[in-house]
This record gives sequence, structure tokens and C-alpha cells, in this order.
Amino acid sequence: MGLEARCHTKRRPGLPARYASEPAFPPGGHPQDAAPRQKRKQREENNGEPGFSMNLHYLGAELFHRPRRSLAAFLSMTLGVALLLSLQAYSNGYRLAARAPLAEIGADIAAQRQGKVPQAFEGILFPHSTAPIHSDEIDAMRRIPGVEDVGESVFFWDFEKSGFLVVLGLDPSSNTGPARLKSAVLQGRFLREGDRDFAVADATFGRSKNLSPGSKISVAGRPFELVGLVDTSRIGQVANANIYIMVDEARALAHAAKNVMAVHDFRPTDANIVFIKANQAKVESVAKAVGSVLGSQALISSSQTFRDVIGQAYGLVDRFSWLVGLAGLLIAVVGLVRSISSALRERRRDIGLMRAVGWSRGDVWTQLTGEAVSLAAAGSLAGLVLSVLVSRILSLLRVSIPVPWELSPTPHFLPGGATPMAVSISLSARIDLLPAALAIGLAVLCGLVVGLWISLRATRIRPAEVLRSE
Repeated sequence: MGLEARCHTKRRPGLPARYASEPAFPPGGHPQDAAPRQKRKQREENNGEPGFSMNLHYLGAELFHRPRRSLAAFLSMTLGVALLLSLQAYSNGYRLAARAPLAEIGADIAAQRQGKVPQAFEGILFPHSTAPIHSDEIDAMRRIPGVEDVGESVFFWDFEKSGFLVVLGLDPSSNTGPARLKSAVLQGRFLREGDRDFAVADATFGRSKNLSPGSKISVAGRPFELVGLVDTSRIGQVANANIYIMVDEARALAHAAKNVMAVHDFRPTDANIVFIKANQAKVESVAKAVGSVLGSQALISSSQTFRDVIGQAYGLVDRFSWLVGLAGLLIAVVGLVRSISSALRERRRDIGLMRAVGWSRGDVWTQLTGEAVSLAAAGSLAGLVLSVLVSRILSLLRVSIPVPWELSPTPHFLPGGATPMAVSISLSARIDLLPAALAIGLAVLCGLVVGLWISLRATRIRPAEVLRSE
């Protein structure tokens, strides 16, 4: 076969034979002037500047030609991004879980004041964690920047000869606090504005006492008609009571109780548990400000309180999730570097041939950088998919959130009084958009840096030396 016939065989210019799919030179062309002709064409297309082009066919063929190395780099990036995002999802799940006990009653903060221990356990009395909060202090809380709503409650124990009751007075028109129980009515109805001498009962307590709507129940000797039964488990075990009455009636009963007034300065407009809805960006600052209003005896509960009682395991993950995830991503980048570096040593001959037939340094630079970025991008997207699957699995888990005794006090000397209370909820692990975008962007940036470094090494290969060694 003559030179002219050989030059018209289907060979792609500047590529090794295994990637051939097009004529090597145009009809009538010549191997010696193919490279200058390519460069002139690139300069014309780029207004006289040298061209930088990526051959997508060659990129795909090269990645598939070395499947083990490509797969190793791909999997390392996949696992690195998946680890980073899965840890973030786990941390987010526990952060949301810590908010759940108060969020179920529409609040972000519960404010109480530590008080004196009752002198006698007879009639109505306040647990020592529910000392009075005066109306002027509540007004000061309303004025704190970031406070959106305030719900007032009066919580007390009632020791009578007929038995023991936990009673909570609430405002049924409030959207913050135990009044959210209006959505948990099992029988009858909930309290309404203007009600007098009406009450609702916890369903479990009602069944144990054979109570139903229409039954009569006595609180400190005052009769109340039961109008409904509610499922108190729906408000996160916070300020749970046996009986719920109107807050003004609870204030009047507490103000008239001798064992309350003997140790507390309780006024007819006071409360002893205040629930606060706050701007999510200012919850912790609002909590500090509320603590300042109540002074040294303040008992402030927020999501941070529940995070503290969850345990050290969550605390470590919450503090170091980004650090551990970034370390995993760094290991993945090292895997990418090793894979591409090994491939570069095997491709010295190919790169030398590319340069010999007209590929510029810019072309080689673009091609190799594109390969590294492609592997990093594909791996990071696969890592995102894998982390979504992991977060779905984590969401099947249930986590138990202990509720501090102060938020739902019961006498320790009564049966079950010292039993720790807890809220069991699903771990709502989720991946937020911003961390996902940051993880993928960081992975692609790492791929770009690796590609630039590898390309710099590749452009130092001298075609003459490579061909001479062949």
C-alpha cells in the first residue's frame, strides 16, 4: 500500500491507534504539515490565539481503557463526599430531635424559676422548680428582640384526701405552650375562651379514674366539669398534667392556697412556666436575655438543654462532623491523585505522540484536567446519591430524648415519681442544600487542582525523548 493510501486510513489525528475513528489527514495531506495546519486552524478560530480544546471521545475512551484506576478514583470521591454529607445529615437529625420536645408545643424556650421547697405537702403547692414569674417580668420577656410569642401557664400539685392531682392552667387562645393540645382531643372538646369551671383530662389518667366527658372532678375542693380527654403524649412530655383548666382559674386557686403563699409571693396575674416562641436565628440569644430577666434562679430550657442531655456521642458528632467529613474527602483526593499519577506514568508514550502530531501544551493541559474534573464530579454526584440513601436509613431510627424533671415535675416519693421521662421520635436525618452544594463544589475544586498539577507534569514530557526511548 502506498503512502497516499495509508494516509487515508481512518485514524484520528494525534491519538493512539486504539482511539482511531476518523481520517488521519485530509485528502492530499502530508504527515509533516498536519500539525502546523491544525495550529493555524485553531489560531484562526480563536482570533489568532493558540487553541485549547478537549477531545471528549478521547476523554471517555481513556477513562474506560483503564477501568481499575478510573473506578478507584471514582469510588474514593464517592465515599469521601458520602461520608461528609452523611455525617451532616446525622448531625442535623439530632439537632432537630433536640428541638422536638419544645417544638411540639410550638415553643423554642421554656422559662422557669427555682424556688423554695414546700413546707407541707397538703392542698395546692408549687414544685420547687416552678416559683412565681411576675407579670412585669413576663412583659419584659415580650420586649426582648427576637421574641415572637409568649404563652403563660400555672402549674401546681394538689394533695387531697381523695388523691393527688397534677394541674395546669393554660390560655386556650394561645398558639405557644400546652394549649396546642387542642389538636390532640380524643373525646369531647378542648377548653374555649370564656369557659368557667370546665376542665379536660389526660386520657390515660381519665381511663384510670373511669372519667369521661360530663364527669365531675374536684380541684382543691372546687368542682369542675370534664369536657374532653386529650392525648398529652403529643406535647413532648413537657408540663404534662392530669387535669387542664383555664389559666385565670388556676391563678385564683394558687393565690388562695396557704401552702403556696407561705413560701412564694404569687400575685393574681403571675405565672410559673412561660413558653416562648423565638426567631430561629436568635433562640440562644433570647434564652440568655430571658435568663437575665429572671436572675440567678432562672431555669431556662431550649434545644441546647436537650442537646446537653442527649449525651456525648451526639456532641462529638455535632462538633466534629465537618472536620471528620473533610478528612474523609482529603483521603479521597489522595486516592484520586494516586490513580491519575499512576495513569500518567503509563501514558507517557501517548502524550509524546500527541505532542509530536500537533497537540499543544494547552491541549494536553485541558485534556488531563478535564479527566480529573470529570472523575471528581461524577464521584461527588454518586456520593450525594449514596448519602441520600444513608440519610433515609438513618431516618428509620428512633431516638429517645430525656426530658429534665423540672419541665414536668412529679413528687419523687409517689409511685413512678422518680421515673425519668423521655420523648421518643424518629431521627429526621436530612441533607440540606447548602452543605450538599459545598461538598460537591469542594470535590470538583479538588479535582481541578489535581488535574492542574498532573497536567503541569504532563506538559514537561518531551516528545523527542519519548519517541527515542520507543
